[in-house]
Amino acid sequence: MAFYGKAFLECSIGSIVRRICSDKIAIEVDPVRSGKGVKEAERGVDQLVHWSQEVWNQIYAVRCQCPQ
Repeated sequence: MAFYGKAFLECSIGSIVRRICSDKIAIEVDPVRSGKGVKEAERGVDQLVHWSQEVWNQIYAVRCQCPQ
């Protein structure tokens, strides 16, 4: 079985996923689970939006390289 999308995944989100892992980014948006309060949860939401946008921007930037 061939894995046709591997090159696209690498060029689109590979660097971002490696960065998230190497920087040990941990995002929690539930103040109950974090135990740190609403303000920290809001910061988590902002981080989640930021990283989601980074992933989307990179996928969009290399969309022409997506395999048929």
